Amino acid sequence: MNLTNVNYPDIILKNDTGNPEILSPNADYAIQFALTREGTYDLEEYKAFLDSAIRLFRHSRTYSHYKAYLYSIGMNCCQLHPYIQDTEEYNDTILEMHHCMLNIYDIAIMITEHVLNTVGAITEYDLAEILKCEHAQNNIPIVMLCKTCHQQYHHNYLYVHPNMCFGKWWELIEKYRLGLNRDIMFKLMMYLKKAREDKFPIYEDRNAKLLQLNEELLDWSGLRGCKVQ
Repeated sequence: MNLTNVNYPDIILKNDTGNPEILSPNADYAIQFALTREGTYDLEEYKAFLDSAIRLFRHSRTYSHYKAYLYSIGMNCCQLHPYIQDTEEYNDTILEMHHCMLNIYDIAIMITEHVLNTVGAITEYDLAEILKCEHAQNNIPIVMLCKTCHQQYHHNYLYVHPNMCFGKWWELIEKYRLGLNRDIMFKLMMYLKKAREDKFPIYEDRNAKLLQLNEELLDWSGLRGCKVQ
């Protein structure tokens, strides 16, 4: 059924700009298909957008195939307790795919804001597809953890060093740097600061690269001079 040919009382359907929207003289705002840079949204609406896109991603074949791929390359055990391994009997019930220093919401926000600042509009389907693409290209920081370790991390009882992360996460940050907000910036900078605290000579080269990334984050954000260095 073509909705544009149906006469609903006090409801107007428009698609003048390529972004379909629903308007009504009885409402103070329009409902748009895509999130836009010019639109105004409350936190609940923005969170609902992120929730929907992340749900689409997590229920996709790409998500299950990616986890199977990680298992196939040897990431079938907890990286802090290697004796806790995936088996055919307990498949997908013991190990959880953890998004390390940036959780899935941080990544989704960074991508969304970058697209809004460059393209101007994004749908939840676009965001879900980008999440699939970045995972498939191994640009996401991934650590396999048992459920206990995963819970400890989210309660700040556990630290995961960047050496333990799988994925070219620094490329993800550079790629979507125009979507970095202050909260994500400080989270990354605090993480890099802690990672650089190792003073052993064998880590000098790695620490130099982390310091360089920290400097680039300061340049991208305009936060140079802040105390987290």
